[in-house]
Amino acid sequence: MELKLYILVGKGQGESFKLVPGKEYTVGRHSENDIRIEDNNISRNHFKIQIKEDKYFITDLHSKNGTFIGDRKLSPGVATEVREGVPIVIGMTIIGLGQVCESCLKPFLGSAGIFSEMSDEGGDIELYRVRNTKMNLEFIYTATYSLMQSKNLKEISIKLLNSIFNLLARIDRCVILLVDDQTGEIRYIIYRSRKPIDDPTQVYNRELVEQVLMMNKPVIVKDSSNIKDGDEKITQSLQLMKIRSAISVPIAGCYGIRGAIYVDSLETPNGFRSSDLALLQDVCVRAALAMDNVSLQTS
Repeated sequence: MELKLYILVGKGQGESFKLVPGKEYTVGRHSENDIRIEDNNISRNHFKIQIKEDKYFITDLHSKNGTFIGDRKLSPGVATEVREGVPIVIGMTIIGLGQVCESCLKPFLGSAGIFSEMSDEGGDIELYRVRNTKMNLEFIYTATYSLMQSKNLKEISIKLLNSIFNLLARIDRCVILLVDDQTGEIRYIIYRSRKPIDDPTQVYNRELVEQVLMMNKPVIVKDSSNIKDGDEKITQSLQLMKIRSAISVPIAGCYGIRGAIYVDSLETPNGFRSSDLALLQDVCVRAALAMDNVSLQTS
């Protein structure tokens, strides 16, 4: 297990700091801190971090603007456990803990358009898309916690379905499909739809999902009326089903492909952005880990 703190967004973006179990580290903008972060919006001594039994604990040091873990503001002076991969927001800087930040959270933040830029006036960090960023970070935090508390694959699927459906406003239908470990055939389907479904077998586009499962790669079709937007067979199939835009992402863990997520927008062209795809990819990684853990516990 690699114990590190990563600066994901802000000045010093890309830097990492090795952490030693048992040692206490202070984080802030003053040079006297063990880990210095140059952000005028954080306090001189902002928070401290300690690792006990491979668990991270953060204590806010009565900072002016607070320390946010996902959607929660930490109570000053109270040590709080923080899971790997959960975004930590201080001032205009986003940091993360553990190697999962490199493999999951950092790519999501980058492709979601969350980036920092030096202004001409004097080097203040400008963080764009703040509102969407906050919603997405809250989603990552709550989804991670919820999935890891689940006791079986069905429970994971239902929680995942509801989380995605409630987050993406442009979704008309969201489907979770799980496959058989031995045959690879789809054995379990659950879905939510904003309108009544006459035929449940038509709740998702088979060509799109089958390609995702076969190639183990995500597919996004932003506008099916544009024949050049993706695979021609898939685009034509979406047109026949009167689906304007769609995304499907594989749920793939250490033990192979578990299934896929499928979402669509029936009437809205460009109903999904690259940031939506990145968000779904991120949560699929977390769902696969949760499913792997359930399989290990029940085997």
